[in-house]
Amino acid sequence: MNNEELLWKYIDGECSPEEAARVERLMEENPSLKKEWAQRLKLHQELQQQEPEQPSMRFTRNVMDRLPELYRKLNISPLISPFWRKALSGVAGIFLLAYFALAFNVIETAPPGSAPQYPEVDTFVNTLTGLPMQVMSIVLALSLGFVLLSFADRKLKKRFG
Repeated sequence: MNNEELLWKYIDGECSPEEAARVERLMEENPSLKKEWAQRLKLHQELQQQEPEQPSMRFTRNVMDRLPELYRKLNISPLISPFWRKALSGVAGIFLLAYFALAFNVIETAPPGSAPQYPEVDTFVNTLTGLPMQVMSIVLALSLGFVLLSFADRKLKKRFG
């Protein structure tokens, strides 16, 4: 801390005992510092005696009139574009259907040994059956997370948009 800051701190009475002793020692050693202290002390006392000025009513009114400009409504756009929302929703829907089809064995309705009714579905189920169940669980969790985030995005857009 320089001498100027220390001098103001001493005038305000905010010095620790060590700092006050230092200032007093510096004033004894340096008469110009003591003169500067006397001038600042006089200024400080005069400022304490003056009443603070109140701004005019027009100034206050001007500030209050400008506040709406400073706090305009923000333009909030969705984090995910509508195209990607539809694409990801479709992919999530496919994975959800596949997951539930595997979990509840809904697709396996044909009697054993007969040709499958829907070969595309059978191929899709066989492909998914080859994947580890952990992968399907992760895909399900990601799909549900996406759906929840999309829902939260819409709710927040309605509230703040």
